[in-house]
Amino acid sequence: MKIGIYHHVPQESGRLSVALARRGHKPVALVTGSAVLDAVQHERFDGLLMRWDGAELCGVAVLHRLRQSLDRVPVTVMLMTGEAPGGIAEHADLQLPDPLCEVGLSSALTAFTQSRPRRPAATETLDGLHFNRLRHEVTVRGHAVQLTAKEFALARLLAEHVGKALSRDTIMAGVWGRADLPGSRTLDAHVAQVRKRLGLRPENGWRLSSVYGFGYRLDRVEG
Repeated sequence: MKIGIYHHVPQESGRLSVALARRGHKPVALVTGSAVLDAVQHERFDGLLMRWDGAELCGVAVLHRLRQSLDRVPVTVMLMTGEAPGGIAEHADLQLPDPLCEVGLSSALTAFTQSRPRRPAATETLDGLHFNRLRHEVTVRGHAVQLTAKEFALARLLAEHVGKALSRDTIMAGVWGRADLPGSRTLDAHVAQVRKRLGLRPENGWRLSSVYGFGYRLDRVEG
């Protein structure tokens, strides 16, 4: 199998590459998140083995962008650490602890062998909001609104977790690729814009509110 490896520690990426090659597979070490996106768009991979975080573009953000832009996403195993926010990698096919031991490597290979690549539809409906990932368009109450790429990613992330508070770190990692994004007002400005453009207000059946000292939450409001 052809397996892409994205790990920000070169020694660990090398160790995983050697372990996979010894088992007869073809590992491809990718040093940045952008390199992963480019490689998967131009080559066929059976699986991706990625650490959840990263200095340039974290593994979670890479997976999120692949799911938005591709019809065929390789089976993805996310390598997790104790610092990872809860639920941040829920869309990965499998989550395993980093560093990966021999048992974990066997579990990853089993996932690559048995799981089918995801084929997300060009459009999807999440709790009454209709998303078109090709146009970055959201249809709400019968009106189609075209958003920027970041606004679309933010709206979709919130819609995937209706009724659940998301931390600022989780949102910034999922949308911008880094939990430590400088200038947190960037997030606040994008939330305000999404709330305004999609009309996420109680009179329209929605409430997009801040959770003091934590993050944001999107709720359905019954009329």
